[in-house]
Amino acid sequence: MVSLLLLTLMSLLGLGAMQAAQLEEKMASNFRYGVAAFYAAEAGLQQAIVNHTNNQISSSITGTLEQSSFSASVTESAGIYTISSEGSHSNSGSRQQLTMVLSGAAGAAPTIDSWSQDE
Repeated sequence: MVSLLLLTLMSLLGLGAMQAAQLEEKMASNFRYGVAAFYAAEAGLQQAIVNHTNNQISSSITGTLEQSSFSASVTESAGIYTISSEGSHSNSGSRQQLTMVLSGAAGAAPTIDSWSQDE
């Protein structure tokens, strides 16, 4: 009777450990997808900087980065360029929003005035 009780207790502890491991795996994959979306959004900002440096400023920039994609918009006002880039991961729906403000003449390396992450 005692051994049966101990076996039941050990089985319950094992099940609890398995559930905790599954939860940790889900948290880790959600973090990984969030990082992938962040990198995609950052790729949109980098593409906008390259376009600015090459004097090829476009109001809309899109692209992909492995399983992630980005969409950036560029607005200009008095030589100040505001770039808003959203990255998303296709498998998870994870999204990241980044905003950067640049200044400087088109065709030259810009100065980054500010950079922020919107959640």
